[in-house]
Amino acid sequence: MPLSDAQGHYLKNVLRLTAGRRVRIFNGKDGEWLAEIAFLDKKRSSVALLEIIKPQPVNGWRVRLLFSPIKKQRMDVLIEKAVELGVTDFYPVLTTRTENRSLKDERIALQIIEAAEQCERLDLPVLHPALSLAGLLNTWEGPRVLACLERAEASALPKIRLEKDCAFLIGPEGGFDPEEIESLSASAKIQAVSLGETILRAETAALFCLSHARLQFLSEES
Repeated sequence: MPLSDAQGHYLKNVLRLTAGRRVRIFNGKDGEWLAEIAFLDKKRSSVALLEIIKPQPVNGWRVRLLFSPIKKQRMDVLIEKAVELGVTDFYPVLTTRTENRSLKDERIALQIIEAAEQCERLDLPVLHPALSLAGLLNTWEGPRVLACLERAEASALPKIRLEKDCAFLIGPEGGFDPEEIESLSASAKIQAVSLGETILRAETAALFCLSHARLQFLSEES
């Protein structure tokens, strides 16, 4: 089974492995496998599959995170922890007050892979193309979006029973502007929720929502 140049580089130069060493691999579809490195040099790298260790899990839920991109270091934390908490889909949403408009999809995709490997997750969240808030409201066909609106009169998130396919919308630093709040409030696709009396930073709000979803779904499975 051939590996990409990046995968070969990681095994050879980061992990310092050589041919004959055994590794655990997954592709997000066929479970986790024990494999042996067959070739590992500058020109090619490949592994031989030996046996399956874990079958591919079948999740009965889907958690979508719609978020306004924030500054690099804090977004690194957001992506990593969101993967660990089980997010299945990332949707970058550009708003009036969005700070980070120069997204590097390839870098984020690598972060997603590294986070999944670190927490031994066998599926990879999907990174969707960035879209504007207006575009989201016009084209969204998923479940009703739970929008975290500061100071809004809304139900507290912990009191809401989530559907198996759920979506959370996290605004930018400084929050949505008045026109955006009006558009969100008027949309049948959006349900405002409250995260409490204190104002949370964007990445904290996202992880609060994902933790709530994870706890509910795990409790239903046990």
